[in-house]
Amino acid sequence: MPDTNTILANQEPTLVIEDEVVFLDSLKELEALSKQLPMKMDYNAIVHCRQGRVLLELGGNQQVLVQAGQLLLVPARKLLQPMMVSTDVEAGALLLTDRMLKSVLGSQIDIWNRAMYMHEIYVISTQQGTEHLHEQTRSLFKDNNMLLFREIAFSFLRTFLLLICEELLHHSEAIQMANEASTVREKTLFNQFLELLSHEEQKRQQVSYYADRLCITPKYLSTVCRNVSGKSPMRWITDSVMEDGYSLLRNTELTVKEISNRLGFPNSSFFGQYFREQASMTPVEYRNRYKKRH
Repeated sequence: MPDTNTILANQEPTLVIEDEVVFLDSLKELEALSKQLPMKMDYNAIVHCRQGRVLLELGGNQQVLVQAGQLLLVPARKLLQPMMVSTDVEAGALLLTDRMLKSVLGSQIDIWNRAMYMHEIYVISTQQGTEHLHEQTRSLFKDNNMLLFREIAFSFLRTFLLLICEELLHHSEAIQMANEASTVREKTLFNQFLELLSHEEQKRQQVSYYADRLCITPKYLSTVCRNVSGKSPMRWITDSVMEDGYSLLRNTELTVKEISNRLGFPNSSFFGQYFREQASMTPVEYRNRYKKRH
């Protein structure tokens, strides 16, 4: 991955903490960063819209509107593309790596994962405490001359993220009430499966491939996924493959054959059939539709 410090060297005001946390004070900085980093940023993003509105596309096929007083939550490696920005927009973003997010949230990371991956809750309204703390975080990150800056920043981040988790719990009763059919071990295995899947370059693998990596049987992985998320592991794999396909068709000049090879398909015809079954259009039709719209 390109050095984030180099990319943001001329972007002010921005602070990068050891490539683990990035604070962007404007949406333009987020656009610049998303264009220069890989297609999917390796950061979980929390975008705070202070004024105006922003229409974004997530995952290559889902449009999300974020308005003043709302937070947009985007999991790492999720394709993010601004589509329409109002002229009066004021929005900033906090970016955290998976490692930092887990470190800050601890055991509460399950709330974030359930909201992002299972229920796809991407937009929430900010409560007064959350918004006030975010403004304090902005001031903190723009003036990092304190001797205990890392410790103070970590505490601020934990409080801010826990308030977001609290809002997520109120947002969905399904998240608040733990699934009685799933155990702590199953939730842990499910989170590990999602992490494996998100980092795999060629995601289109058999369920047995991921089960072997987790040292469990394919049948047990299927049970885990269904108990925790209500979806089969193959459904998770297919959704991830499609998102990679959307991203490559939109953001590269690779041919359909080259994309099918990169995604691990035996040939472009098989990829075309697979893509059409999921998106109800061919890869070429999807690419042309995107180019026409933009």
